[in-house]
Amino acid sequence: MPVCPVCDARLTTGLLAWHLQCPACTYEGSSLEPHILEQAHGGDLDEASREQGLEHLRQANFQRLNALLAGFAGPGDARPRLLEVGCAHGWFIETVSPRFDVTGIEPDVAVATATRARGLAVRGGFFPDVLADEERFDVIVFNDVLEHIPDVNATLAACWKHLLPGGHVLVNAPSRKGFLYRVSKILLKLGRGGAFDRMWQLGFPSPHVHYFDTASVTKLAGKAGFALESRSRLPSVAVRGLYARVRYSRDVSVIKALALTVAVTLIAPFLAILPPDIEVWILRRPS
Repeated sequence: MPVCPVCDARLTTGLLAWHLQCPACTYEGSSLEPHILEQAHGGDLDEASREQGLEHLRQANFQRLNALLAGFAGPGDARPRLLEVGCAHGWFIETVSPRFDVTGIEPDVAVATATRARGLAVRGGFFPDVLADEERFDVIVFNDVLEHIPDVNATLAACWKHLLPGGHVLVNAPSRKGFLYRVSKILLKLGRGGAFDRMWQLGFPSPHVHYFDTASVTKLAGKAGFALESRSRLPSVAVRGLYARVRYSRDVSVIKALALTVAVTLIAPFLAILPPDIEVWILRRPS
């Protein structure tokens, strides 16, 4: 069994053969392996439906994150440099570009090519491989990305290297304490494992390999030399585009997608007061 990236205890098998739990801390992980570079021609997902299903939610959330970044500044009168790891369609880049000098990194070749074609500064490849040793940023952002990266400790160490003193890392990621995630566990124990599989993005080109909470993020940050500066929440569901979001996995039938859309739409008004399924953590490198 692999060891916990947070506390180095030996992980144990969780609710399924690929699901991992730490007996010593709150961390959950998986043995699922990314295959983002080995996708079938045209991609394993319906990218048009994915873009349609996520755009409204992501655009609204990126405006919220932009407000969180309002107080961050670069040296002197220079615009602060911001790096987004896993920038996908470039929506966050477009949101923060008026105030930041932004660079994006995207490993999906087709998505990176399409995003660059819109005139955005995007490098194809993986973080930190596509950066020069001397490159430094004021802010590094992971929007629904860190939970997909197997070696999270090496990633945070690379953030330290490529951040200026006093710089920040912003992470938003699924929370293991989220209401929908907890419901998916209950359904799995009742023999209905589809929601749990989808929460981990089983079968996707880049599945989830971690599920964090504030305790695990704080410990991971401390190991890399960062301090947790703040935490907040983001909505995980928007009714607009929800059907397309459910359907971008090619193995979801129309009937199942309709049923899931109706079910989530009914509970959506209550999600704002329930434990969040997406949390935001801002880490600071000391000056």
